[in-house]
Amino acid sequence: MSLLSVQSILQLGNAFSNEVCNLYTEEPSPTPPPPHRRPHPDDEGCKLLDSFAILVQLTLASTALLTLFYKRSRERPQRPVIVWALDVGKQFTGAGIIHFLNLFISYLVGRPRNGGPRTNLCVWYFLNVAVDTTVGVAILYMWLRVIEFILGKFHVKQIETGQYGSPPLKYMLLPWLKQTIIFVLAESLMKLCVFGMFRHMPFLFAWGEWVLRWTKGNYRYQVIFVMLIFPLVMNIIQFWIVDTIVKVTPTNLTTQQNGIEANQRQVTSDQDQDTDEQSPLLPK
Repeated sequence: MSLLSVQSILQLGNAFSNEVCNLYTEEPSPTPPPPHRRPHPDDEGCKLLDSFAILVQLTLASTALLTLFYKRSRERPQRPVIVWALDVGKQFTGAGIIHFLNLFISYLVGRPRNGGPRTNLCVWYFLNVAVDTTVGVAILYMWLRVIEFILGKFHVKQIETGQYGSPPLKYMLLPWLKQTIIFVLAESLMKLCVFGMFRHMPFLFAWGEWVLRWTKGNYRYQVIFVMLIFPLVMNIIQFWIVDTIVKVTPTNLTTQQNGIEANQRQVTSDQDQDTDEQSPLLPK
């Protein structure tokens, strides 16, 4: 055998051994995570508790307050400022609790079940807002009337919505607290009904995905629409309607205004009388 042939065989052997070594020493490629652990592609830009979401909620709260300011300016007759402020405080207390319930329900129904894939949180948040501001308002009104009827049977006083009595403020806080508890309870029962709808009507999620199909693949559009534009418009409508529900009726409002004005006249009269008693006697 010639020297050239021996060298060729050695070179082939070295090449083969190198390939074998590379085959066993090469790092294995990472295996993709199972489907239920992969993040939903639309969730990459849809975060419900990040700084953008907090900014959105502050914007929504400011817009709702301006809406209620504008609504009061158009009222005839107008509620006294103190009564209007108590009505707004009642509604904002309920809205804050509902916001956290919305986040909780969005994460609860959006989590994977039975090893299935995780659904899009933005779709669930969109559905929460859509249902709360439409069907939810009717359910809220129903629960408010049911609770007031039951408490009325037990002769519970100071639960008539929007009626807080006469100033000073410290005497108006107890009726406000009772009515706020009733309002929050009614909103919580409404959210319980909405949660049941989501659990037993899975087609709602398909409808939500169909509505948001135009944002598919563009996370920024989805986040801006779901967490800013849509809630902004719907919350204005919801706050306007709910404020009409929780405020006192015009007939009772006139009676309440007369009571407040009479109380103020009495306070002014007492102050004038005290001033006259303390002033020196002037010669006639």
